[in-house]
Amino acid sequence: MSAATIRTGRAQLGLPRLIVLCGCLALSGLVDASSSGSSSSDLTSRTSENTQASAYPTGQSRARGAQEAMPGRPLTATFVNPGLRGERFWDMVTDTMQAAALDLNISLEVVYAERNPYLLKKLANQALESPAAPDYLLLVNEEQAASELLTIADGHDTHVVMLLNGLTREEALTHGTPGSLHPSWIGSVIPDNHTAGKRMATQLIKVAREGSPTGQLHGLALIGDTRTPASIARNTGMVVGFSQDQDVQIDRILEARWNTQDAEHLTAQYLKWVSRSSGQNDLIWAANDAMAEGAILALESAGLTPGVDVLVAGLNWSPEGISMVKDQRMLLTDGGHFMAGAWAMVMARDHADIEEWTPRTVNFPMSAITHDNVARYGPLLENPDWEAADFAAFGLQASRDDYEFDPMRVLTQMLGHQAAASGLPRQAPATQRKTARSSALMDAPQ
Repeated sequence: MSAATIRTGRAQLGLPRLIVLCGCLALSGLVDASSSGSSSSDLTSRTSENTQASAYPTGQSRARGAQEAMPGRPLTATFVNPGLRGERFWDMVTDTMQAAALDLNISLEVVYAERNPYLLKKLANQALESPAAPDYLLLVNEEQAASELLTIADGHDTHVVMLLNGLTREEALTHGTPGSLHPSWIGSVIPDNHTAGKRMATQLIKVAREGSPTGQLHGLALIGDTRTPASIARNTGMVVGFSQDQDVQIDRILEARWNTQDAEHLTAQYLKWVSRSSGQNDLIWAANDAMAEGAILALESAGLTPGVDVLVAGLNWSPEGISMVKDQRMLLTDGGHFMAGAWAMVMARDHADIEEWTPRTVNFPMSAITHDNVARYGPLLENPDWEAADFAAFGLQASRDDYEFDPMRVLTQMLGHQAAASGLPRQAPATQRKTARSSALMDAPQ
């Protein structure tokens, strides 16, 4: 049978466990293959920031000159960020969202739910009931906490855009699709986590097979959780990817809760088990860069060389992930999904400006930064200047009736901006020119 063996927990259950895992993922509310995103506090807290402050530690000031042309009437938006201030991935979401808001004449407020689903609901309700309620409320269905807010939003003038985590299949039976049952819900912007998870597994196998063309390969999968739709889609993609090679055996699937410390501990325990059982470990699939970093630390502590003795793949396009790909400790970092916030700003702008707006769900691709392209794109992500991107260029055009959101197009915009600023020849043909708000150019994605 051409399927990998997947093992989880302590029991070594082989192929039957794989089937059970797939069933559990489906029953837990797996959305379609393009669904994605990842991720206790005082319920009285409400931390916010405006578009003039950069959440990303290495971000740039994004204040615009008063003379620059701005689209449409001014809009207001509130993003209920489900993460913590200073948490790498959620800062990346916020920072690109802020840059897009400034491109699009949107005043953006960001409030933090601090990984607390109850606080998320509280903050969303506060925004809806405020005398100065925003035109748009941006929500993430983290741990399935946001779906009930759609009904509440229908009683207000605020429109809702969901990003990163959409509804589960079960929730969709109650709430439908954008615009179908809830007039307040104008759209969703969902990255393709399933394909990303599968691509990571496929690439791990491909490179491992270059060194071991035949025979059994053993590995570990570090997942973030089994509850959020994005994580479910990513995990299922991983299972599908590894199932393509009958001689790949995933000995453990361990939940490391998205953080480096848990991943390092769990990987260290796994490596001890491998040593005691005289087994082998060839590859580690990690659902984000933070967990990949933890795995790498554990490998190094065990005297192994990441990238040589064991291949590791992560996800997030984080500066840390880029650095690990550059020094070849990590095979790749998939990602680009953090731009969902920027795309949500584009959708809000178009909804306000287009008279016959059609509610929709937009699924957009993710891509891998690998040893082959890290020299080209890595510097843009290690020290990003989102001012060089023109998110307004991704709005609906008369020539097309749907969006062409693609994070790689943003990176090629930024490369074009750098080339124009330095006077160097551009490396790819232009397909679209930035508006008067900036001189950046958009190249064809690569």
